[in-house]
Amino acid sequence: MHLAICYIGVSMRRRSQPAMVFALAACLTLGARAMFALDPHKALTQYTRAVWTQADGLPQDTIHAITQTPDGYLWLGTDEGLTRFDGYDFVTFTKDNGSLPSNSITALAAGDDGSLWIGTPNGLSRYLNRRFTTFTTREGLPDDVITSLFVDHSGTLWIAVGVLLSRFENGKFTNYPAERLLPVTAARIIYEDRQHTLWIAGVDGLLKLDHGSFSPVLGPKDLDGHIVTAMIKDRHDGLWIAGTKGLLLRTPDGKLRTFDSRDGLADNLVRALWEDRGGNLWVGTNEGLSRLQGGRFVPASFDGGQNRDWVRSLFEDREGDLWVGTNSGLNRFRDDRFTVYGRTEGLPSDEPIAVHQDGTGEIWVGYHGDGLVAFHGGKLRAYTTREGLPSNEVFSIRESRNGDLLISTRGGLSRMHAGRFSNYVLPEPLARHAVFDALEDRHGQVWAGAPGGVYQGTGNSFHNVIPGGPVVNAVVVTLSEGPDGSIWAGTYGDGLWQIHDGKTRRFTASDGLGSDQIRSLYQDADGTLWIGTFGDGLNAFRNGAFVRYAAKDGLLSDNVSHIEDDGNGWLWLSTTRGISRVAKQQLRDFTAGRIRTLTPVNYGVEDGLRSAQCSPGYPAAGGGARTSDGRLWFPTSRGLAVIDPRAVAQEQAVLAPMVRFVEVSVDGQDIDFGQAAKLDPGPDHIQFRYTGIHLSAPERVRYEYKLEGLDRDWIPAASRRVIDYNNLRRGHYRFLVRASVPGQSSNQASFSLDVLPHFYERRSFLWLCAVSFLAAIYGLYQLRLKQIRGRFSLVLDERVRIAREIHDTLAQGFVGISSQLDAVAMKMSGNDRVAQQHLELAQRMARYSLTEARRSVMDLRASALDNRDLPSALAAAARRWAAGSAIPVEIDVSGGPRKLSEDVEQNVLRIAQEAVTNAVKHAAASGIWIRLRMEARNLHLSVKDDGRGFELAGAFSTMEGHFGLLGMRERAERLGGQLDLTSQPGGGTEVTVSVPLRS
Repeated sequence: MHLAICYIGVSMRRRSQPAMVFALAACLTLGARAMFALDPHKALTQYTRAVWTQADGLPQDTIHAITQTPDGYLWLGTDEGLTRFDGYDFVTFTKDNGSLPSNSITALAAGDDGSLWIGTPNGLSRYLNRRFTTFTTREGLPDDVITSLFVDHSGTLWIAVGVLLSRFENGKFTNYPAERLLPVTAARIIYEDRQHTLWIAGVDGLLKLDHGSFSPVLGPKDLDGHIVTAMIKDRHDGLWIAGTKGLLLRTPDGKLRTFDSRDGLADNLVRALWEDRGGNLWVGTNEGLSRLQGGRFVPASFDGGQNRDWVRSLFEDREGDLWVGTNSGLNRFRDDRFTVYGRTEGLPSDEPIAVHQDGTGEIWVGYHGDGLVAFHGGKLRAYTTREGLPSNEVFSIRESRNGDLLISTRGGLSRMHAGRFSNYVLPEPLARHAVFDALEDRHGQVWAGAPGGVYQGTGNSFHNVIPGGPVVNAVVVTLSEGPDGSIWAGTYGDGLWQIHDGKTRRFTASDGLGSDQIRSLYQDADGTLWIGTFGDGLNAFRNGAFVRYAAKDGLLSDNVSHIEDDGNGWLWLSTTRGISRVAKQQLRDFTAGRIRTLTPVNYGVEDGLRSAQCSPGYPAAGGGARTSDGRLWFPTSRGLAVIDPRAVAQEQAVLAPMVRFVEVSVDGQDIDFGQAAKLDPGPDHIQFRYTGIHLSAPERVRYEYKLEGLDRDWIPAASRRVIDYNNLRRGHYRFLVRASVPGQSSNQASFSLDVLPHFYERRSFLWLCAVSFLAAIYGLYQLRLKQIRGRFSLVLDERVRIAREIHDTLAQGFVGISSQLDAVAMKMSGNDRVAQQHLELAQRMARYSLTEARRSVMDLRASALDNRDLPSALAAAARRWAAGSAIPVEIDVSGGPRKLSEDVEQNVLRIAQEAVTNAVKHAAASGIWIRLRMEARNLHLSVKDDGRGFELAGAFSTMEGHFGLLGMRERAERLGGQLDLTSQPGGGTEVTVSVPLRS
C-alpha cells in the first residue's frame, strides 16, 4: 500500500499576511493541546494530511459514509462496495463476496454491540461476527431505499427509509406513518444529541422525538427552501443544520442564524458536519472543508487551493483524527506531536538554522538566507541586511547579560541593541568573515568561534586565542561556558578545545573523544559536558574522562547536531535521521553497565516533522532552544518544529493499538479464527495474519509474538504482520501477538489451536499397542511353555525308558547277585570268618545298590510332583511308599501355600521317601507320622516312627552300609539346610530336616 503524506497549503489569495501572522503568533503563545483531539488553535496547515485513493486500494475514490466499529476498523461506503480499513490495507465487500443487496452504500452506523449497519438503495444489511444479514420490505421495512442511519444511546437503530422513518429494536421494525412526521414530508436525516433527544429533518421541516412523541421545531418557512443534509448539536447546545443554502444555527433560546459563503464557507452546499473533541466545528461542502474559527469559517484548501473537492462525509475516530471522505479519495487529518512552522504559516522560509527566546519572551529565528525574524506581541518583524545585519545567513543567536542579542552570521558577528545592529569584523588573516557561534561569559567578555579559531573580545576589538589556520578542520562551530568558567570550543574536525585561566588544552580521538567533528555542546547542571559529534553520536565528558554513546548502542544516529535538556530528566537530540529523546538515568545506567542497550524514543516524519533532517546549517550547530513555557524548538530542513514535553509525558494514556486477527490459514486453507481450532495431524504450514489498528499512525506500531507450547519468550517482529510456523507436532498451542506504539501502552490478542495426534500417537492406539504387546508376550510365554512341556514330555519318556532298562538289567542283575551271594553264604562253613565278613559286606553292597537302582528307577519315572505342590505330592506319595504294609501313615501340613523351587520340592520329597521307606523296611513300626511346616523363610520336615530304633553311632558311615541316611544328609546340605537324626533301640526314629527358603 502506498501512503501519500502531504500538508494542507493555504492560499495566500484567500488569507492576508497579517491574518497569517496573527494565527502564527497565537499558535506560538498557546500551550499544549488536549489529548485525542485536533488542536483548535493550530493553523489548518499544521495538521498532517494523508490521502488514499484507488491507487492505494480503494475500490472507488468517492467516499459517501465513514464510521468505526468497536473493534477499531474504519468502514467506508462507496459506490463500488463496503470497504474496511485497518490503517494498512483496504478490504472491500460487494454483492458477490459480502452478500450485500447493492454495491452502492448510502449510509453507515455502528452499534456498541459490534454491529455495522449498512444502508443501500436496495435494502438494509447488518454485519456482525463476520456475517452479513439483509433486511428488505420482506422483513418489514416500508421501503428498500435507505437514506440515513443512526444508532441511539440504547442501541436502537433509526432508519430514514424512502420518505418515512423506521425503528429496528429487538429484532422487529416499527414504521411511522407519514402523518406522524409532519411537517417533514420526507425524512432524510436522523440525529441524537447528548440529552438523548432524537431529531428528524428532511424536506420542509425539523422534528424532535422527546419522551415518545414527535413535536415540530422548524417548518417550511424557517427552512426557507433548505433541504437538510446533516445535523449536529455542539457543546454549547447550538443545533447546526446543514443544507443546500449553507448552515442554520438554532441557538438554545430558539433563535436562528444563517451562515453562507459570506461568512467564510467554502460553498453554500453543505453535505457533512462534525464537531470534534477539541471543539472544532468542521463543515464539508461542495468546495472543500471549512472550520469555524472566531465566529467565521476558515476554508482549508487541498493542494494549495488549486483543486477543491466535494466533501461528502466527516468522521472523528477513537484516536482523535479527522477523516474526510471526498470525491477524490479518503483524507486523514492528524494533530501530531510536533507543530511545524514554515512558509505556509507566514514565516519567510522553510530553512531555519537557529532559534532563541530572549529575556522578554520574544522568539527569534535565524534562517539560511532570509535573515532574522522576531515575534513581537502578535506581530512578525523581519531583519535582513537592509536593517543592518552583516549577512542574511544566521548561524546562532545568543543573549548578553544586558539583553543584547549576539548574532553570528556568514558576514560576521553582530550585536543587536534596541533594534539596531553593531557589526564586528574579526582579525582573520584570510579574510574569512563568518562567525558560527558567539557567547558572553560571566565576566562580560565576548567569545567568538570562527574559521580562524577562537576569538576573545575586549571592548570593540577581538584577538585570537586559539588559531584556526588555513585548513577547514580547524573551523570552530560551537561554544559553551562551563560552571568553572572554562570556555569550551568544538571544531569542524580538529577536536575539542578548553580555555581555562588563560591556558588551552585540546582533546581529540586519541584522548577518548569519539569523533573530532563537534556539532553541539551542552553543559549540564552536574558539570557534565555533553558533546554532539558528527560520526560518533553523543559523548559525555565528566571527571576528566569521555563516555561515548553511539548508534550501535541504540541511539537513532551517530550524527548529533544539537542537544537540548527538557528539565525533566531527558536529553533531546537533533540528528540527521530525526529527533530522539533519551533519559539521563538510562545513560548513567549504560555507563555503569547496568543495561547493555539504550532505548531512546525516536521521532520522524510520522510524528509531524516535515523533514527528519535536523542539521540544516551544517557545519554550524543545530541551534535549537527550550522556551520559558517548556516547549522545545528544533530547526529542520523543512520548517521549525516545536514539541511540548508535557504532552509527551501524557502519552502513556494514548489508546493502544487494537489487535485483530485478519486470517489464519493451514496448508493454504483459511480456517475460522473466531474460535479455538482443532487441526488434523501433521500440518505442514500454519500462517497467522494480524493487524494492530492504530489509524493515526500505523507506521509507528511494533509487534511481538509467541506461540505458547513452542516459544518460551516474546519474539520481536518489528512491523511484520505475517508469522509462519512449519511442521507443528501434536499438542495444544496458543498464538499471542502484542502490538504497541513505542513509549506507550500495548494490547494483545490470542488464538488457541490443538494439533491432533496421528492415529499412532493417540492414547487409545498406545493402549492397544500395550495390550497387543502384553498379549504377544503372553502368547510367546504359552508357546515357550508348550515347547518346554513338549521337551519335558520327551525327557519323561526317555526317563521311563531308562528306568525300564535299569529295572530290566541292573536291578535284575543286582537281584541275581544278591541271590547268589545268599546261596554262597549258606554253603560256607562258619570257620572261614574273614571270607564270611567279606561276603556279608558284598551282600550289603548288593542290597544297597539294588535299593539305589530302584530309587533311580523311581526318580526316572513320572514324578509325584507333576502338576502338584509339595504338600499334595507328599500326601499322595506317602500312601504309595507304605503300600504293601499294614503301617498307617499320618500327614500334618501347616503354614500357608508357598511356591517352592523345583529343586527344593524334589529333594525334600526324596528325603521323606527315604525316611518312610526305611521305617517300612527296617523299623517294624506300628505307625509313621509326617509333619511339614512352611514358614516365611524356612521349611521344616519331620518323619517319625515308633519302631525298634537303632544306635546312632556310625549311622552315617558307609562302612556300616547305611547309604540311605548319608544320601538324605547330602540332599539336605545341597539345599543349604540341615538334617538331624534321633533314634535309640526300642524308642523309634525321627528324621528332621530344616531347609531355608529364598524369597
